[in-house]
Amino acid sequence: PKFQGLSKNAIKKILRDEIWEETKSERTKGKREKFKRKRAERRQLERDGAVEPLPKRPKAKHMTVGKVGVVLDCSFSSYMNDKEISSMRQQIIRCYSANVRAEKESMQMALTSLDEPLKKQLDAKAPSWENWKNFQVTSEPYLDKFNKEDLIYLSADSENVAHELEEGKTYIIGGIVDKNRHKASWHNLCNDKAASQGIKTAQLPIGEYIRLASRKVLTVNQVVEIMVKWLDYRDWEKAFMEVIPERKL
Repeated sequence: PKFQGLSKNAIKKILRDEIWEETKSERTKGKREKFKRKRAERRQLERDGAVEPLPKRPKAKHMTVGKVGVVLDCSFSSYMNDKEISSMRQQIIRCYSANVRAEKESMQMALTSLDEPLKKQLDAKAPSWENWKNFQVTSEPYLDKFNKEDLIYLSADSENVAHELEEGKTYIIGGIVDKNRHKASWHNLCNDKAASQGIKTAQLPIGEYIRLASRKVLTVNQVVEIMVKWLDYRDWEKAFMEVIPERKL
């Protein structure tokens, strides 16, 4: 029997999931029709002068790629559960979005050590991700793709401070999410990894410009957004203030 050995709650969940999948196409069709109807109503109101026309979306700017690189090191899936890997996928999407929206120049972006769990997340939630521009993806580690001398691993535990982003250098960001399960065990993870590989490390100069309410650990996308803003303004304080949420200050 299909449900033999399962509890009532487990059976109910399976049935709910099956019904949800069976009605998925109908829901999608309904949403599409509702959107078309709303759009037609809006256009009619605009023609009648009842509402102001919506502003047109600005055309995407031509992407100017600079000489600063950034690598998202995704070799830490074994430290994360499914929910955290899902969060990592969201952060990767935000990283790419922030980079392509750079006002002056975007960074050369790469994702290394991509494994199957994270790839499945990207395939499911961002189907076009493999066509992203200026975004190199590999399942291989960064040392197989970049010259060690050009790499700098960003870590809040580093004793060195990056006062500027150097042209010709590629900055590595550890792609790890930990929802407070075992934070203490990986505080030095990225710093120690870089040290074992003979790679230089640095931390962003957060403490020189603002005071955080908690430890100086930011999400992956926040680090990328700060780097993009610094390249826009050449001003760390302005970059930090635009990106870091007020609740962290």
